[in-house]
Amino acid sequence: MELAVSLFLLGEIYTKTGKHASLSDIAKAFELMFNFSFGCIYKKRIALFDRKPCNLTRLLDSLKNLLLKENRNKMKNNDF
Repeated sequence: MELAVSLFLLGEIYTKTGKHASLSDIAKAFELMFNFSFGCIYKKRIALFDRKPCNLTRLLDSLKNLLLKENRNKMKNNDF
């Protein structure tokens, strides 16, 4: 959910017709890619923003930390 909402808020995702993708468009793409259903995407969005601030971006923080860790490992091993 965090990733879908963040991509929507970024405003840089477009549909085939060149229009900015709606939250619903992005959610449908995630549902197709990962074979699951958000249910009502707008209710999920509300629930996301109802989280405590320390949990608001839990997934995104984890992804960022993984990338930083991998980068440090590559730099340490000179694996470019």
